[in-house]
Order: sequence, then structure tokens, then C-alpha cells
Amino acid sequence: MRVKSPVLLVAALVLVTSAAAPAGAKEVTTRPVASVVAARQVVLDEETLGKAIEVRTAPNLLTTVEFPEDMLGMPTCGDCTDGRSADSEASFRIEPVAQGRYLAITPNGDGSLHSRGEDAVTTVLVRLEHATLMLYLMRVEPRTAADTRVVLVYPNRASESEYVRVEKAKLEAESAARIEAEVSGRFLRAFSEPHDCSRKGARARNDDIVLEVTELCYFGREVILTFTVENRGRVPLEVGSVIVNKGANKREYLSDRTIEFQKVTSGVVSLRLPEGDSSGGPFDLTVNEGAGKHRSITVGGLKF
Repeated sequence: MRVKSPVLLVAALVLVTSAAAPAGAKEVTTRPVASVVAARQVVLDEETLGKAIEVRTAPNLLTTVEFPEDMLGMPTCGDCTDGRSADSEASFRIEPVAQGRYLAITPNGDGSLHSRGEDAVTTVLVRLEHATLMLYLMRVEPRTAADTRVVLVYPNRASESEYVRVEKAKLEAESAARIEAEVSGRFLRAFSEPHDCSRKGARARNDDIVLEVTELCYFGREVILTFTVENRGRVPLEVGSVIVNKGANKREYLSDRTIEFQKVTSGVVSLRLPEGDSSGGPFDLTVNEGAGKHRSITVGGLKF
């Protein structure tokens, strides 16, 4: 049985422990089980972050520490084991759970400190993205004084996170609306100006790369070239930069920048001609290979 939740894991441990009975026992005496400390919440304010956080453990009891964010790497502990070594003399066993959001802690039998008649205590250094914590692990008696779950939280983080989420959603919606309005307006303005498109079919080849310019359009000062790139080589082709010899404010789109063997990708590049430039060309379109042999291929002399 695989139990992911620390709370369910504690419940399963209690059930298994209470269900175990010696073989051949004729009579089982039921005793009331003393309750243990419920979940304890610790707010990670400025005062708490400057101190060690106590975590009270007891033999045969699983204690979990829940963090407000995932741990960065494995915690550092001088007297802990991850449980992989059966003959370890460490005082505690620690194990990250749920991608580092929880830390499961159990006393490791009679550890080295306890066997010497000293208190079984140690410190654990935990690194988070926004804080570094020091946990002070201690073994206590009776077990009713031990923690089953310690929840560490940032102050007001829940309300802040909800506020940030809502505000971020608003900003994204407003930004998307502005972009859509700008694109739509620009598209409509372009059609209000003189425009025309002509099919080209001009091609060039360099080694295993074939470039073809399929169409050349103008909308006032906006010029758009559509093209395809074919890879006839067995090694995948990585498309790098796309260059046009004239104009400014260039923008490009490629259906795929990685072209497999005998595959074709489609592309569009747009540019804006300088004020008063109505020459309509000639245009040279160059596609550069982004990796490998760094080849270049050009189709030139394009006019309306």
C-alpha cells in the first residue's frame, strides 16, 4: 500500500501498530491509546526565522514537517540518515516527501547520542527559495508530548497569494485585450491602404537545404514574405535567424524550427519600409542554420 499524504501515513502507522499481535496469543487486552499532539502551526516571521524551530519526536511515531514551498536539495544534518543504511548509528531518520514539500522524521532506534546516555537531539538545515530554516530535532517522553505534524507557513501568505493570483489574471486579461485590439486595428488599417500579393516560387538550394519564397505581399509600407524550408539531409536541421535585406521592425514566424529528414517548415517574415520608399524591392531573403554546419541559403532579387 502506497500512502502519499503524511496525515494518512500517520493513521496507517497507528493502525498497523495496534493490529500487530504475537503469534499464538490467546487473549488480547485492549488498552486506551493516549492521544498525541495534533498539527502545530509555526509562522515564519522575522523573529522565528532567527531561531531554531523545535520538532519533538518519539520512538515508533512518524513526525512530518510541512513547508510553505519546496525544499532546495537535500536537508543538511550531522546526525541523520535517510534509512538506506540498515546499521546506521544516526539518531534520526529524515526523508523528503512529495517533491520536497514535506520532511518525514522518525527517531532511528537507539542512535549514537542516545546510546551514550545523552539527549537525542540534532539540528537540520533546510533551504527554501525564500528562506533558510534551522530545525531542532529532539526525542521526548512520553510520546504524547511529541509532534505528529508541524506546519510552517509564511505570514499572510495565503491571502497574499490569492491577491497576487487575482491581480495577475486581471493584468493578463487587460494585456491580451490591448494586444488583440492593436493587432486588429493594424490589420484593418493595412487593408485600407493599397495592397497586392504575387506568387513567386523562387527557389535556392545549399547542400541539403531548399528555400522557396512562395508569396510576396505589400500593404502600404508593410511587406510580407511567405516561404518554406525543406530538409533533404538525414540530420535534423535547426533553423536560426531569418534575414531580409531591407526594412525595419522585422517579425517572423516559423511552424517549426527543427526540421526532420524530408520534412518542410513554413515561415512568414514581415517588415516595414522607410517613409517614402515605394521601390518595392528587390528583396533578399536569407535563412541561417542555427546549429551544426551553420549553413546559409538566400533567395534574392524578389520584386512585386
